[in-house]
Amino acid sequence: MHKRILIITIAAFLLAIVLACNIGPLSIDLGLGGDSDSPSGDAGNAGGIEAGINGPVQGAVISAKPVEIAYYATSVDGVATVELSVDGEILNIHSNPDTSQQVVALKYSWDPSVSGSHTIRVRAQDAKGNWSNYAASTVTVELAQSGQQDNQAGQQDNQDSQPAQPAQPAQPDTPQATATPEQMTVYNVKHDKDIFYWGDGTCGSREITIEADITHPDDAYAAIIFFRFWDNEGQGLSSWSSGNAMSRKSDEHFSITLASDKIPNYNLYDDAVLYYQIKVQSEPPNPTILAGTEVIKEVELQRCP
Repeated sequence: MHKRILIITIAAFLLAIVLACNIGPLSIDLGLGGDSDSPSGDAGNAGGIEAGINGPVQGAVISAKPVEIAYYATSVDGVATVELSVDGEILNIHSNPDTSQQVVALKYSWDPSVSGSHTIRVRAQDAKGNWSNYAASTVTVELAQSGQQDNQAGQQDNQDSQPAQPAQPAQPDTPQATATPEQMTVYNVKHDKDIFYWGDGTCGSREITIEADITHPDDAYAAIIFFRFWDNEGQGLSSWSSGNAMSRKSDEHFSITLASDKIPNYNLYDDAVLYYQIKVQSEPPNPTILAGTEVIKEVELQRCP
């Protein structure tokens, strides 16, 4: 009995001290805070890793026959894995043997058997284990119409039943000039602004969009853009970036939108000229450069304090 009274007395004394010192609310750490090694739900938003689909493009209507899916991944930390799925079903997981490779371009032959809308999705993982957001392209698959085929067959039978027409006299051969094969070119290169910013202020946009068109698009597998900076205050020139794959918006049109803090070396200089150059490459596994632009020096990147 005396022991219980003593415990109650001590507890009341400690409570009085807490109230007197105005100690704030207590918290208990159960080991579930932000320093946990468990992966967070935002792992797919990690910076520096990106996936994309070059074809078929968003909204395309395709026949129910094998179609080539062209897709890619880029990461400044190296690409480790690229995952391709259709309607949630994984079709291919590519494990990159060289995880230091910063640009990976892939192709997969998909044979759709069900008509209607289908969503192609691609995501990538870098060498540090970060996953990119999904890139998606929704396409419509159309099955061949049997009625149309029957009608075409009937027309052919009708033509076969007609009496044969006399052959037309052969025309004399006329020499034709042999056209010089036109090389692939990159043209109509443009950017949506001449100045953009980095930093914590509110000076203006932190993003830039760069677009370009190419000739002979059937020969192109990917368009890669490279960046570097020239310091307007005399501190020199940064090294070239390892390259970012541009998104294929149509057969001949490529585009990329980047935030300033996603461009390597963006914070080296307070006031700099952004140099960029676009190169088009052929299909892997032995890609070659098919065409490229000159180095374009028309955009400024400034720090916004």
